[in-house]
Amino acid sequence: MSRPRLQVTAVVCLLGLAGTLTAPAARAQDVIHTTLFDLSADDAAAREIAFDVSRALRKSKQVRFRDLDESLNVGGEEMQVSSVKSGDGLVKSGRARLDKKEFVDAADDFDNAVASYLTAYAHLVDLTVVPRALALHGAALLLGGEAKAGAAAMLRAVQADPKAEIDLAEFPAKVQQVFDDAKKKAAGLSKVDFEVVSTPPNAKVYVNGRYAGLTPTYVNSVVGEQFIALGKQGWTRKALVQSVTQPGQQVVATLEPARRKPVYDGSRERLLEIFDGAVEGDDLTQAQGLCSTPYAVALRASGSREKMKVELALANLSSRQVVQRVVRELPWMKRDRDAIDKMVEDLLKPPEVKIETGVQKVETKSILKTWWFWTILGAIGVGSAVAYKLATAEPPVTPKYPPGHGGLLIEF
Repeated sequence: MSRPRLQVTAVVCLLGLAGTLTAPAARAQDVIHTTLFDLSADDAAAREIAFDVSRALRKSKQVRFRDLDESLNVGGEEMQVSSVKSGDGLVKSGRARLDKKEFVDAADDFDNAVASYLTAYAHLVDLTVVPRALALHGAALLLGGEAKAGAAAMLRAVQADPKAEIDLAEFPAKVQQVFDDAKKKAAGLSKVDFEVVSTPPNAKVYVNGRYAGLTPTYVNSVVGEQFIALGKQGWTRKALVQSVTQPGQQVVATLEPARRKPVYDGSRERLLEIFDGAVEGDDLTQAQGLCSTPYAVALRASGSREKMKVELALANLSSRQVVQRVVRELPWMKRDRDAIDKMVEDLLKPPEVKIETGVQKVETKSILKTWWFWTILGAIGVGSAVAYKLATAEPPVTPKYPPGHGGLLIEF
C-alpha cells in the first residue's frame, strides 16, 4: 500500500507546483510597503527627480510609502512624534466637546492641537491638519460668541494653506460665511517675496502647506505668518513659523545630521552596486534594518539638465533580491512629472518570466496544458508501477547446480 501512496503524493506535488507557478500573478496585486533610497549626487536636478519619484510612489495604489526620514531619525524625534499624536487626540476631544456644545473647552482643545502640530510641522504626513484645526478653532470661538477671535482664527486657517479644502457644512451658515470672508480678505492682502536658505542646501521646502522647491528658493506669499517645513534625506527635519513683512527677507534654517546618518551613508555606498549588478544579499539586509520596510526603491540620477540618466531599482529586502530595474534618459530643463510617473509605473509591473525557444518569448499558457507536465506525470506513473511490480513480485528460486559447477546470480 505504501507504493501507490507515493504515486499520489507525486501528483499532488506537481499540482501544487502548478499553483505555485501561477501565484505571482495574484501576488502582483498586493500592496508593496516601500521607501526610497536616493543614491544620487547632491545637485538640484537630481533632488528634483528624487522628489518626483517619491511623489509618484505616494500616489500609487500599489504602494504604501514610508519616508526614510522617519527611520533615520528614530530615537531622536520622540517629542515631535508625541506632539503629532497629542494634536490628533486634542482634535478628537475638541470635536466631542463641540457635540456637547461645550464651545469654550472645545476652542481650547483646538488651540492646543494647533500648537502641538506646529511643534512637529515638518513631521506631519498631511500638512492640511493645521488649517483644519485652525478652522475648527475658529468655529468653536464663533459658536461660543467670540466673533472677533473667531474671524482671526479663520484668517489664520486660510493663510496656513490658501488652497486647502475645508468642509464646514456641519456648522451653522454663519461659520461658513466667516470662513468665506477670511478667504476674500487673504486674497486682498499684499504679497511679499522672500528667500528660504538652508545648510546644507538642496533641502525640500514646504511653505503654507505647499511644496516651494529646493533651498535656496524664493517664495511669493501674503505678508505675515509663514508655516515652513524643510527636509533632506540623511538630515533632521525642521519646522519654522516666521513672520515675513519685508520683500527680500531671508529665512535661514540649519539642518542637523540624522541620528542614523553614519549607517545611512554606509548603506548608500553599498547600495550603489545595485546599478552595477554586483549587489550582495548582506547589503540589502543592512538596508532593511535601516528602513524597516520589506521593499526599497533605489534611485540614481546623474548627468546634466540637458540629459539626465535616471535609474530605478525595486529590491525585495526580505528575500535579498533585486526584482526590477528601469533606466531612462530624460531632458530635465524643466520638470517632467509624466515621465517620472511612467518610470515608477513600469518599475512596479511584475517582471516577465522569459524562456528560450529559438526566439525569446514570454510563456503565458497554463502548466496543465504543457506537454512536459504530462510527460513527467506519465513517467512518475510508469516508474511507480514498475517499482510496485518489482516490490511485490515473488523472489526467484535459486537454481540447483551439479557438483563441480558454479554460478553467479545477480538479483535486482
